[in-house]
Amino acid sequence: MDLKDLANRWQKARLSALEQVRQDVVQSLPLALQEEHLLEQVPSEKQEEVLRSVFLNSRKLAQSFSRHHGMAFEIHDFQALVQQSEIPCYQGTWESRNNALVLTRGACAYASGAKDFACTYWREALDGLVMGLGEEERSARHGCARIDGGACVDVLFTETNPAPGKSKHFGVIPAMLVEDLNEIKDQFLTSMKTEVEFVGYSAGTLYFHYPKGTSCGSGAIYTSALLSKIQTKHPYIKLQDISPRAVLGVES
Repeated sequence: MDLKDLANRWQKARLSALEQVRQDVVQSLPLALQEEHLLEQVPSEKQEEVLRSVFLNSRKLAQSFSRHHGMAFEIHDFQALVQQSEIPCYQGTWESRNNALVLTRGACAYASGAKDFACTYWREALDGLVMGLGEEERSARHGCARIDGGACVDVLFTETNPAPGKSKHFGVIPAMLVEDLNEIKDQFLTSMKTEVEFVGYSAGTLYFHYPKGTSCGSGAIYTSALLSKIQTKHPYIKLQDISPRAVLGVES
């Protein structure tokens, strides 16, 4: 297995996603610098398109590699690949923790003009690669310095049917948020007569659910009110409801 060759192919797949929306790159630059330059030039209205494309291109490449070699990667293989790739986002201190590999690093200057879009780009690229080359292996970003000012934290893990609220897709809620969230929970219970539980955090996204559910059609209203309260003090926060969804049968 030639990790260097896979890393080069992955780089070209990522560049293809960027070149769909930006072609004004200096071809004489090394590919790594071309990628960084293009990232900084993506207009905001095209960012979602690029994120979708880099995920799909990475997954397609990984699936092709897996079929050709008749193999799947484990989390240590992905660690070796990103280290081989010399990608700034994936250089730092790795440690084994709770059956996962955790990478922690400080803020970097890579593609600084792209701000946190560059961070999300690398998250989507790795996510696509892991989903295409792994079986139950997954990747997640628990922290991002450009979003919340803390450390950048990426996690490679294997997970099957986690208990509710226990997924490694998200990490612990930062201490800087805990006191405010507890206050908001109390306010919400008093004013909205609804219990809310925050279960985890991932690079600016809070994962939550309503332990006792909500009345029909009111969930979106409650969530909008909840987000408004949180963003008063923490405007970068997004919410992700992990409450179970009803599955309706359809008769043909």
